[in-house]
Amino acid sequence: MMRLLWKLVLFLLLSLTGIILFTSLPVLIFDYAILMNNTRLIDTGQMTNNSFLVNSIVFQPLAYWDQIKTTVIQLTDITNTTFYNNGINKPLLPMLMEVYPQSISFLIGGLFLSLLFGITFTILYMNFPVVVKNFIKKCILAIETLPDVFVILLVQLAVIWIYKNTGLLMFNIVNVYKTKAYFLPTLAISILPTLYVIKYLILTMEEESTKIYVEFAKGKGLKKIYILLAYLLKNTAAQLFGQLKNIFWILLSNLLMLEIIFNIYGITRFVADYGVENPHLAAISLIAIFLPFFVLFAAGSLLIRRLDPR
Repeated sequence: MMRLLWKLVLFLLLSLTGIILFTSLPVLIFDYAILMNNTRLIDTGQMTNNSFLVNSIVFQPLAYWDQIKTTVIQLTDITNTTFYNNGINKPLLPMLMEVYPQSISFLIGGLFLSLLFGITFTILYMNFPVVVKNFIKKCILAIETLPDVFVILLVQLAVIWIYKNTGLLMFNIVNVYKTKAYFLPTLAISILPTLYVIKYLILTMEEESTKIYVEFAKGKGLKKIYILLAYLLKNTAAQLFGQLKNIFWILLSNLLMLEIIFNIYGITRFVADYGVENPHLAAISLIAIFLPFFVLFAAGSLLIRRLDPR
């Protein structure tokens, strides 16, 4: 158990360090002092012609190190941290608290929906005849070949089509004024992770079903559904948990597209707008996204180790 704790602590430290180093990279290759000075002149109207400006590639390890230290300081004093926006420095925390909750709800909700739908569908799949199983595999393969943005758009268009033909608006389609869309974006972002979960569970369960203990259980006369739930699902659960990192990356890679399509000003659009001018803002935002999933992963790892010390 202690060895696992040390591994988790090391993983946390390396991840935080990697985020800070990565988000500070622009300072290493661009002259940020000149860049920010020119940006301020343009934003305040003191410079109207910027056609002559050129961002040349440089190598500034000292400025890079200074930015790393600045980011660490900003992280330790988040309440007083500011970010540059159109000529002035604004408090970061109020803006972060405005854009963060909805985005993180999509990621966490998408994770749980993908696990729920994926596990439920796989249980049903394992009881289908071979012909149906082969058809389902082909359908999954076909959907996976579609671009991610197209899949998200299809979900949105499906709700619009249902509304036009039935008059029933099941969910809010986009954020409009004070009306926010929650369930539909969460459902849309969970589709590709759900397919990933289904493919993984099908592969592992079909492999497990060929093992001796399953044949022994069948020989004892146990029902197929009982074997599926009590043996196959239980034995593949820990392996599925190990895939949470991959599921998280699928969700995160689709978050920006989701926020654009559903007109949601979330944390990824916030970082896209201001992260280049404010490396510390990008670092803090990415850490805010990373930490809840790390806590979930760490808690799950400790629970699995406690239930199965092997």
